[in-house]
Amino acid sequence: MLPDILGQPFAHKHTKLKIDGKVVKRLIAEGREALPYEYSALLAGRGAAITCHFANVSETTATDTFSWSGPALIGTLQLLRERELRWLGCVHTHPRTPAIPSAADHAGWHYPELSYWILSLARPDRPELKLYQMAGGRFFAREFEIANSSGR
Repeated sequence: MLPDILGQPFAHKHTKLKIDGKVVKRLIAEGREALPYEYSALLAGRGAAITCHFANVSETTATDTFSWSGPALIGTLQLLRERELRWLGCVHTHPRTPAIPSAADHAGWHYPELSYWILSLARPDRPELKLYQMAGGRFFAREFEIANSSGR
């Protein structure tokens, strides 16, 4: 599946992922707008730096799950290729629960080389963003850094 756009954000064991502060602000705003439903987006950039996101335009709404249609996913991945970006991960919201992977998260994530982010909006005034890496069928919390805007 378009191997030239798959990034490797965890390529080096001790590398701390960075996510642009403007991306974080947009994810929180868009996640709040989607309430009470889940929101999701693909995260892109280069190396271990996430510099942009591509929101899912879903035909379905749910409070406890998210999914991407095949055409939407492929279309978004083609945009990444055109912009010479790498797919570094996925983010989705938990509208009513903490930023801890659920059973559905475990069952539905098929890209362990990519980063998996959960944005809890259980308390919309205090959003909580967490980063996870899947290894051996389990999610492990990872540290990350919110970077100053790159000006892009």
